[in-house]
Amino acid sequence: MPLVKQGRISRDDFVHVADDAELPGGGAVLMSEEVCHSVYSSLPRAFVHTSTFGENSLAMRAALATLEVLESEQLGSRSIEAGKYLQARLSDALRDFEMVKEVRGMGLLMGIEFQAPRQLRLRLPYQAFAAIHPAVFGQIVVMRLFRDSGFLTQICGNNFMVLKVAPPLVVTDEQLDAFVLAIRDVVGLAHAPGAFWSEALGLARRAFRG
Repeated sequence: MPLVKQGRISRDDFVHVADDAELPGGGAVLMSEEVCHSVYSSLPRAFVHTSTFGENSLAMRAALATLEVLESEQLGSRSIEAGKYLQARLSDALRDFEMVKEVRGMGLLMGIEFQAPRQLRLRLPYQAFAAIHPAVFGQIVVMRLFRDSGFLTQICGNNFMVLKVAPPLVVTDEQLDAFVLAIRDVVGLAHAPGAFWSEALGLARRAFRG
């Protein structure tokens, strides 16, 4: 599904992709010799992925039905078009906020990367909460988006300053517009003293009590 969110149906649509990939629906794994030896190097390890690719007619039928819908409704193409629209709208809405570093991605799989503020009045609370935990800022963004507008998002596990933006393939332009307005409002709060940083203080207190 992540491939389709990037506007692709199979790995063959990508130019520089190695042969370490599974086939949709299970049944076979294409991999390099290095991966094969590291995963299936002995008999005990030969069953590492058995459950993933074991026979399951229901799962295979569901996979085939999914592929049929993806192709018949041209969701790959829709993902590219919607992604371009969303990225342009986000870039335009967030360009004036100094804590927004970049909006990037492909299709409907993108991220909003934040950075430390330059203004002293913003940098002081930001650094204070970052010292408690580097994920505090991102988690407040996630909390406000969900509580204020009902959008469920997530920050990246390997970079707490990146907010994942991965709407469903069937998302409408109206829903994308609503998300843009919601994230703009939350980022606007982060650039003003008050509610956003008070929320961070409350989260920090609960973390210490826990």
